[in-house]
Amino acid sequence: MGFSALPALLQAAALASTPRPIILSTDPGIDDSIAILLALASPELALKAVCIDFGSLANLTQLEHNALAVLALGGGASVPVYRGAAAPLAAPFHDLGGPLFHGKDGVGGVPPPALPSHGVNLTLSGAEAIVEACRTWRPAPVLVSLAPLTNLALALALEPRLPQLCPDVYVMGGTLAAPGNVSPLAEANLANDAEAAQRVFDAGFALRVAGLDVTMATWLDQSYLDSLRSLPNAAGPWVWNMTRFYTRAYRNNGYRGGMPLHDPSALLMLLRPDIYSMKRWTATVDTTPYPSPTRGLVIADRRGGPLSPPSNSSTQFAMDVDVHAVQLFLRERLSRSP
Repeated sequence: MGFSALPALLQAAALASTPRPIILSTDPGIDDSIAILLALASPELALKAVCIDFGSLANLTQLEHNALAVLALGGGASVPVYRGAAAPLAAPFHDLGGPLFHGKDGVGGVPPPALPSHGVNLTLSGAEAIVEACRTWRPAPVLVSLAPLTNLALALALEPRLPQLCPDVYVMGGTLAAPGNVSPLAEANLANDAEAAQRVFDAGFALRVAGLDVTMATWLDQSYLDSLRSLPNAAGPWVWNMTRFYTRAYRNNGYRGGMPLHDPSALLMLLRPDIYSMKRWTATVDTTPYPSPTRGLVIADRRGGPLSPPSNSSTQFAMDVDVHAVQLFLRERLSRSP
């Protein structure tokens, strides 16, 4: 499968010796919430900020509350949350089915069993917080986007040097070979703001992209989800309870029992690069107006050889994944939550 031969324990030890500061740009729905818990439970990472973006819901106040409550549940109550983009850069927001899968409150009607200790930090916008961190933090933060790429595109407009200041960006979004989930060709995060996605893809970041090619393949069946209910903490039973809404939504839309692992996959690429097979291609994003099925389509030059020019692209796509390794790692990390 092309996975790294370096043993996972050695990679984890190397990362754990110097926790990497990360900033999450997120629209906290069900899978985002799992990703936040994963980040907090991983000693290799230091979650320094959360920037809210529209996406799974249009209601930023609800998304902010979700983030604050999940942070409190996972032991990260002191992590600042910033209000980010409320709408796409250049086009109206079209609900592509977020509440259908995440519920009206984004967490399947099952609020986290923790109360936020503070509110949203309004001193900076999400984009401004990203720019300030990239200009001043050393080491520079890793940017992890689990939502439309609007916050990053706005940050790029404020600071054109962003790809040099904060080159490492991990993205959940897009698809190359797998079918789309909001159109035959496109995935929700990129389709929700295709203009922002195009600007970020074209900017020169060292992008690592986990799209539907691996997130739909990383299927968590019901027996796996049931096993989280018995974890000796508050997080495991809550994740189990919250995901019941998610699994019903997938079942009602023709999928087998269980759920795919979308947003946590972006973090897992960072935490466990050994379990993903990556391919480097030059790519951009289609911005044909809604409702075109190509809106948000990732256009990657995969021809190779004499048919395409040599690629110096810094964009890498996850195309294969060791699903069993993901399942073991995720459960172990969630078991560390308070």
